[in-house]
Amino acid sequence: DNTGQSVNGTAGTNDADVDAPEAWTTSESSSNVIVAVIDTGVAYNHPDLLANMWDGVNCKSENDTALGGCTYGYDFESSDKTPLPDSSSHGTHVAGTIAAGKNNAKGIIGVAPTTKIMALKFDFTVATEVKAIDFDIQNGAKIINASFGGGSYSQSEYDAINRFNTAGGIFVAAAGNNSSNNENSHYYPSDYNLDNII
Repeated sequence: DNTGQSVNGTAGTNDADVDAPEAWTTSESSSNVIVAVIDTGVAYNHPDLLANMWDGVNCKSENDTALGGCTYGYDFESSDKTPLPDSSSHGTHVAGTIAAGKNNAKGIIGVAPTTKIMALKFDFTVATEVKAIDFDIQNGAKIINASFGGGSYSQSEYDAINRFNTAGGIFVAAAGNNSSNNENSHYYPSDYNLDNII
């Protein structure tokens, strides 16, 4: 909520923000909505995130096989059930932007502060991304945050996102940080022509 306040010595611009307080008067989010964060892992033990982590007690693999419980998601980089970050805090940063707790005297407030976060760690290959997307489908995620991308078209990536579309899911993809025109220089997965990609 940008009121023009100073943050770390830099003055803000009044109302240059996402209008979160205005949106919250309509809906603050729902604990029934699961947002899967496919990224570097999530520090699910963070005090501003722990209350909003997805309960993976009945989790299933990407192939619909019972896994006997997951710790808030899955690590497709190491093939284990503990998706903690080990090299980057990016996934935790993303999870906080989405669903950090509100009015808990800790850190920030997420845009959807009661939404559940499903943590999916991957190694930034299409193979592990596809497994993560199929895991999301099997475990009821309705939104995927995909803050990554590159220049190569992949039919298997397209097909996985389309399966998520068929399952009723919304795929939120980064359009790139390159100041380039995606009509001239494609960036995937954001540039696939699928109705469920934002």
